[in-house]
Amino acid sequence: MDGWESYKNKVANNLLAPENEKMMQLQMAQIYQTLSPVYEYEKSESIKVLLEVAVTIQGNVFRSIDIVIVHTIGKEMSNYPIELKCFRLMARKGTGRRGAQNLGMYDYWEDIENIENYSRLNRFSRGFEFTLTDDPYYVQTEHKGSQVATYSTNINRQNVTGTLKHKIANRKGEIRLAGTYSMRKWERINNFYFIAQQTK
Repeated sequence: MDGWESYKNKVANNLLAPENEKMMQLQMAQIYQTLSPVYEYEKSESIKVLLEVAVTIQGNVFRSIDIVIVHTIGKEMSNYPIELKCFRLMARKGTGRRGAQNLGMYDYWEDIENIENYSRLNRFSRGFEFTLTDDPYYVQTEHKGSQVATYSTNINRQNVTGTLKHKIANRKGEIRLAGTYSMRKWERINNFYFIAQQTK
């Protein structure tokens, strides 16, 4: 979590300016790679940062994990999966506002579903989902339509668990969560909102 704390403060204070998820991924990986030697305390211990790690979940579903922190001590290895979301208000190069926030909210919950599945894999441990946005729609808007209410990321939403199901374009329209999550964790720093979720 130290890497996330560092990253969100750098973004909020305009020291880093991610324009999309890929840029966020590279910036986060660099911070974790820089910090990792600080937490290596034994000769047989190593911490590595991997990007786009391919895994198979639920028998035959292929996924690519944004970041995996690989912690090894001797012959013992643990993998900590991280998924990221970067929802910017404006498109790159000043081409106007981004839309499709309904798909963004769906993808947020799908990330959490994926993190739960990753955490059940052999040699994988608890996972994390980190999201940032400068678009208040994701956080402050009361999502009243049936679709956006189902996949809402509004700050007042609590106890999100079980099946989220509603037809939505270009997505399967069903997410199954084993854990329980709260959106009250949204944190505003300057013009950005940040939230972290963790599986058990």
